[in-house]
Amino acid sequence: MKTFDYLLLLLKTSLNAGGKTQDEIKEELSLITSKISETEWTEIARNAQKTSVACLLYDVIDMLEGVPDSTKREITKYTRLICQNNYRMLTVDIWLDKVLRKAGIPFCIMKGVAAAADYPTPELRKAGDVDILLTNPGDAERAVAEIEKLGFKKEKEQHSLHHISMQDATGLEIEVHTMLAEPFDNNKINGYLDRLVPECRSKTVRKTIMGTELPVLEDTYHAFELILHMLQHFLRAGFGVKLLCDWVVLWNRGLKEKDRETYLNLVKESGIKGFSDMVTRVCIKYLGLKRENVLWMDLFANGKDREEVEKETELFMDELMDAEEFGKSKGRMVALRGNGILDYVREFHHQMHLNFPRAGKVFLFWPVLWIITLVRFLRNNRKVRSISSKELFESAGKRGKLVKGLNLFK
Repeated sequence: MKTFDYLLLLLKTSLNAGGKTQDEIKEELSLITSKISETEWTEIARNAQKTSVACLLYDVIDMLEGVPDSTKREITKYTRLICQNNYRMLTVDIWLDKVLRKAGIPFCIMKGVAAAADYPTPELRKAGDVDILLTNPGDAERAVAEIEKLGFKKEKEQHSLHHISMQDATGLEIEVHTMLAEPFDNNKINGYLDRLVPECRSKTVRKTIMGTELPVLEDTYHAFELILHMLQHFLRAGFGVKLLCDWVVLWNRGLKEKDRETYLNLVKESGIKGFSDMVTRVCIKYLGLKRENVLWMDLFANGKDREEVEKETELFMDELMDAEEFGKSKGRMVALRGNGILDYVREFHHQMHLNFPRAGKVFLFWPVLWIITLVRFLRNNRKVRSISSKELFESAGKRGKLVKGLNLFK
């Protein structure tokens, strides 16, 4: 058994430990842990940290016998650092809530602490930065001015179209979003998501998280935002198992019937139900998402037989394991919506528009912008990725086959 398979089994137990005694957990894992060597435990801890889920193993590993002391110390040290950082970001969330509410700027907190709220111990869910969504995009300049009062500065170079990056002197980052996701290479879904942003204002609720009340999206829109976040990273370079854990704890908590219908409408209207179904099937198979909680999603309504779906699910999980966290592993680029020449051209044109949002509106500039985009791509392959363009295109084509089977935006 691969060490990543061991990691998934440990995560599955950890995510579903609620209501179980320590003896029950030990018995559940005894047959597995007895087979793991000291070298494999070292590899498990390394993979857990690379995918940002080591904290989620903390409680389980601490109670198991046979785990090397060095592994326990490593996981404990990592967990303490992450918890400290999470509380630091929680303080920033509280500041933002106070300052932006006072200024009359409607917003909600996305991902991060909003996702952590579904975990038995929210502090153990690693967050990288603070993400907020302005439900009135026109408030962006005012919001930035208010956040600057907290000691954050707008970064000189902004590398995204859908959020403004701000940092304090220590490097802690706030992302001020005005869109639910980076623009996709499909105008229909982009227009749909634009129309949803103001609607998110009435879908914002105040929820007690880690002892404090904060503005977050209600369950159905929170779930939709999470699946959009996964899709965005998947189409870029990939995402790791941490986001799958968010999906498991959300749906294992369960939703009311009226909320289920709303979620289905959101993923169907946006054309991403195939992706939502795939992520859900993966979570059922590998991480203990309760099948009975998501039967209403109709996960096999795609005309494919069970054997074919099972194979695709395994390939999808292999892809996520290779991605580490947010596609940080070597040799990855955006995933294409297919693997034909037109798919490469469409994605290349889309990247040009992302790199040059203003100039890209003038079609006369396109030939020059294509050349600049190509030069940047080749340079980044050599200097940043340290991989040949041939290898990168082969990787993208392989991932493109997976994407094609998801029927995105249809």
